[in-house]
Amino acid sequence: MPRSRSYAALLALGLVACGGGGSTVGPTPASEPRTYEMGWSAVPPRPSEASFFAATKAAAEVSDVAILQQPVPWAQLLAGAPMDSLVEDRGGVADYLRALGEKIVFLVDPLDGLNRTRETPELLAVGRSILEADIRATHEAWVRAIATRIHPEWMGLASEINTLAAHGDSTLYRTLVGMIDSLAPEIRSLSPDTKVFVSFQVEDASGYFGGQGIDQFALIDDFDIDALGLSSYPVFVFPTPADVPDDYLQRFRDATSLPLIMVEGGWSSQSTDAFQSTPQEQVDFFRRYETLLDGVDARLWVMLVFADLDIPSLGLPADRAAGLAPFAHMGIVDSDLIPKPSYEVWKEIHDRPLGG
Repeated sequence: MPRSRSYAALLALGLVACGGGGSTVGPTPASEPRTYEMGWSAVPPRPSEASFFAATKAAAEVSDVAILQQPVPWAQLLAGAPMDSLVEDRGGVADYLRALGEKIVFLVDPLDGLNRTRETPELLAVGRSILEADIRATHEAWVRAIATRIHPEWMGLASEINTLAAHGDSTLYRTLVGMIDSLAPEIRSLSPDTKVFVSFQVEDASGYFGGQGIDQFALIDDFDIDALGLSSYPVFVFPTPADVPDDYLQRFRDATSLPLIMVEGGWSSQSTDAFQSTPQEQVDFFRRYETLLDGVDARLWVMLVFADLDIPSLGLPADRAAGLAPFAHMGIVDSDLIPKPSYEVWKEIHDRPLGG
């Protein structure tokens, strides 16, 4: 895989893809099998090839999967770049990650990673929309091409889609539901071993982001999917991880028989303008979510960033940099790949035997 092309693909993955008290429970015994494969997004702390290769190699030592989460590369496609070449770039990244022993989660996101109530900034910047038939057709063609080239073990078709339904444009939501439900059987045909999912934002579905007047758990039935993805950032809602309710994820288990897969989330090791936190609270978060994910027999546990983001080095516009700042210290190593206290906790969980 040519290094220059692999790095160009990585940058397109989207550095801003993110977007009652519980009891304190001790760690699961090390001999107890885990039901979930574990991993991280393939986002480096700094925009350089050296940073990418160093971070992904280090992450692979304590993970089973890597997630590539990105929108369609609209700026390039609308400027006339050939789709086949752009897909091959992503394919090269996936090949490299598989060579490290990682399975692949690929999520094509039609929404803004920092605001799930609107479409991707690249489309909005040129006044286009997935509500247009030709734009929608290009999005669908991109998804089919990715599925055919990469054959990911898991393929996501939208992130935090419940947030759009609860707080955004209903026409856009209905359009995306129709597109997702049309694409799902095509993906299964093109890549029979791929499992299709969309993700729900846990805090929003649980009612912590205001009264939206709909039952977000009922939205699960809108989608033709093989698993339900979960995105959870409880640091924005709870003072400490111990305050996360015991039934926090059980509500999703009760709402659907689909496998549950955690595909995004985290807890910062530092305080920001949005919340207070410490390295110990990040440790407590991983122990808390180990218990919660064990309790619902989750199949994946994938977090946002393995390494803290060096935001000034990313060269983002001021508004995007500010939006990303609360997520910058959610890694288990710092931006120089030096482990934090949470690293050993994650490693202990990963060292548990993987069950069926």
